Amino acid sequence: MRYFIIAIVVLLNFLIESTILHQVSIFGVIPNTSLIIIVCLALLGGKKTGSVLGLILGLLEDMLFYDVIGVHALIYFLIGYIIGLTDKKVFKENLFLPFVFTTISTFAFHIIYYVFMYFLSINVDFISLIKNIVIIETILNSLLSIFFYKQFLKLYRQPHISFRK
Repeated sequence: MRYFIIAIVVLLNFLIESTILHQVSIFGVIPNTSLIIIVCLALLGGKKTGSVLGLILGLLEDMLFYDVIGVHALIYFLIGYIIGLTDKKVFKENLFLPFVFTTISTFAFHIIYYVFMYFLSINVDFISLIKNIVIIETILNSLLSIFFYKQFLKLYRQPHISFRK
């Protein structure tokens, strides 16, 4: 049942991300809902769920939206795995948790993405990236993560649906 729920979440995410979110941008920046989902489910499900979900979402995103395949997959995989390591060490009911982890993950995502693009000889202006995209996206992602986490927490609490074995 958990794989079915996660598959539906992934499909809905891509439908919403590719249609509605591009129309509703704030200062030209859209929230990274894939990253939010990875952070929330890695917190609730652990490193296996976070890393596999990160790899799948990253590969789908790379194939559908970007020229370079594998960069998002690797970054999302690492973020999902690292956040999943905190599975048994944190209090899952705390709503400040996804806020903090999403903030850190968004910054980490953009820094690692910049490094990859630099080594792939793709020109990205780091200062304008930080000023125009990262700050606004971090705020959007962090605020949305609380809403997403509440919804996933409701699913996580139900006895017949769990995100782990």
